[in-house]
Amino acid sequence: MAASVLNDSSAVNDAVINFINSNFDDNPRSLYKAKDLYNSLKEKQEQLIKKVSLVSTEVPSEIEKAIKVAEKTGKDVKKLGEKQEKLRHEILDKLRDVEPMVDDLKKLTSKVEELDRYSKYLSVLSKVEDISHQLQAALITQTSQPALNNFTELIILYKDLQSSKCVRLVRFVEDTVIFWNNIIKSRIAREFEEVLKSLRWPVVTSTIKSVTPPNIAEIKKKMESILRQLSHLQLPEHISPDATVTNPDLKKIVELTPLIYPMQLMLIPLKKRFRFHFYGNKQTNSLDKPEWYFTQVLSWIRDHDDFINKNIKPILKEEGIEVNPQIEFMRGLVQLVMEKIVTDIPELLFDDHQISHMIDEALMFDREIRNTYNYPASEPGCLHVLIHGEVFRKWLQIEKKFAIEKIDGMLTSPSAWLSQYKDITDVDELKVPECAESFMTLLLTITDRYKPLPTPASQLQFLKLQLELLEEFRVRVVQIMKEYTHNPVGEQFAAILNGVHYVVEVLREWSELVFFLKLQYCKMMNDIESEDSRNSLKSSSSLELPDDFLVHDVNVPIFETTVFEDVMEKYESLRNEMLKNCANYIHMDIQAHSHSYKKDRWLVLPSQKDLQSTLGLSISACDMFLVLKGHLALMEDLLSKPLFRILWQRLAEKLNKFILNDVILSNHFNDGGGVQLHFDMTRNLFPLFGEFTPKPENYFREVKEACILLTLKAGSAILLKEVLMADVDTIKDPNSKKTDIKQTLSEMGVYKLSPKIAGKILSLRADINIS
Repeated sequence: MAASVLNDSSAVNDAVINFINSNFDDNPRSLYKAKDLYNSLKEKQEQLIKKVSLVSTEVPSEIEKAIKVAEKTGKDVKKLGEKQEKLRHEILDKLRDVEPMVDDLKKLTSKVEELDRYSKYLSVLSKVEDISHQLQAALITQTSQPALNNFTELIILYKDLQSSKCVRLVRFVEDTVIFWNNIIKSRIAREFEEVLKSLRWPVVTSTIKSVTPPNIAEIKKKMESILRQLSHLQLPEHISPDATVTNPDLKKIVELTPLIYPMQLMLIPLKKRFRFHFYGNKQTNSLDKPEWYFTQVLSWIRDHDDFINKNIKPILKEEGIEVNPQIEFMRGLVQLVMEKIVTDIPELLFDDHQISHMIDEALMFDREIRNTYNYPASEPGCLHVLIHGEVFRKWLQIEKKFAIEKIDGMLTSPSAWLSQYKDITDVDELKVPECAESFMTLLLTITDRYKPLPTPASQLQFLKLQLELLEEFRVRVVQIMKEYTHNPVGEQFAAILNGVHYVVEVLREWSELVFFLKLQYCKMMNDIESEDSRNSLKSSSSLELPDDFLVHDVNVPIFETTVFEDVMEKYESLRNEMLKNCANYIHMDIQAHSHSYKKDRWLVLPSQKDLQSTLGLSISACDMFLVLKGHLALMEDLLSKPLFRILWQRLAEKLNKFILNDVILSNHFNDGGGVQLHFDMTRNLFPLFGEFTPKPENYFREVKEACILLTLKAGSAILLKEVLMADVDTIKDPNSKKTDIKQTLSEMGVYKLSPKIAGKILSLRADINIS
């Protein structure tokens, strides 16, 4: 506290000192200001006293008013609180008084609601009973239209009860609907069967030979009436029985929607014929001959199409039934085929040949009905049966087994590495060996077989098989190739290289097809879902995900790779390695024949003037160029055009480096030597590659530019060398004047060689000497 007082006193003293210093200076005359200053301060003091006096009188009165208002408000709040408490007690007392009454009312209300439910329950039962009596009376009097009207009313009542929790009541009404449906349908079915027989249905040998009835118009009119009646008997899908499918195993495999009633009845005679011929001990029921029942079904579809289109389709359209009867007819027959396949599968699994034959026939059948008869892709077919359980695993095993056997046969064939089109120049551009083309044809056949499969998962299984076969073929090819590695320019090695290249190119084309792009998308999505499942399992101990958890925002570069990416990389690696071996072998052979050319006496050749009349290819280069020409001619004949293009370009690159380093930079040249080298390169080496490109010199840039430097006129060469030496001095002395050496070289036609190499080449000339 004492410290605070001392600080305040010190601050006041400082303020006074500053005030005096600001108003009075060293001049004594400034003291005359004291009186005016005193009067000014006196006036300010009086003003402050007035303000303080005013505040001291007005503020207390305002505070007093506020206090009074607060006290009054407090009293009002207290009164309201007392009133609220009083009301609360009164309400509680009232509630205690009426509580027994409320309980009684709840019980009464509950009983009323229960009685109301009983009443509605009984009213539904009564209505069902009443409709049943009316149906019975109508059927006794054989009046079909009232019976159909009553049945329609019963169907509407059943649909209205679908949201009811009275399970037994709903079940009772459902059973009643099915009961009357069966009775009405059985009566109409007999009439419908007679009408169909009169109209020569089904269209088979026995009915075709029968005589057309004279009252055909009356029969058709009756059929129209029956069809309209049957349309009213169609039950909701979840309770509609389908008499077409009787095998419970088929219902487990694929979900089949019931056929419309008219079609179920129309299929009955065909179903009997199918079971008669293709079940039991009949000769036509042979596991070796699945094509018999496939062909029979296709012929039925073909033969009955006209009848359905003319007699059934218009009536259904008039009744507003949005169903294509031709599709319904095919659905029924396809279901018979599916049921037959399911029945035969247990026996077929023991015989690879029989099940393979059945699968082939099923694939052809499915293709035929979908392509020829426009059977919708959304409808299940016989392939749905083949992609489930043991039969699908067996199919994959057989496919792989037969494919491996075919690969063995391809690679061991005497003509395995011969081109089938070697005598046809236009076709044989890729020079594809027989085994490579046969192998890719095999893969294409497998693709065609599994492309129509109904699920991506089954297609991905076959894609996996194709990738395994590609790897198997590659391993076999590598084993064969190693036997011929000692001669990379031989016919066999070149044929293998052509085959590998062909596989790569075909896979690249396939990778861009929509079908394989879709498979890539499905594969990536499957991998993402699998990863999400693993992550969920790993984190389940610490985090519980909701049941509806889905991963939507996953940024995956789906189409940056293809389904063949990995196997293509392996084939490309093999192709590049084989090309490398081939190029190295040729280059080493050329080097082996170049010793005399490298050691040629370039420094003592006749002068440029003396060579003008006798200039020709160096004798020491003949052997080397002949070897090069022979290899180029041979490889052009053996390799496909794309591969040979890569080979000669690689070879040109190697020769360019070899001649620059081992011939030019390793020797000294007089003016005649430079001219001779220039002639050898531009008039002999470059033209050897001129058959494959219009500007072969572009592949020998360094050699070409070295020849330019070696044949420059002496004066120009000296000036250029001085510039290069000056550039070296500039690097040593930063203060010296710089020259654009690259610009200078480019003016001479030298773009590729570095200034250092250019200077070194100039120093190899004996006709220029700069100290």
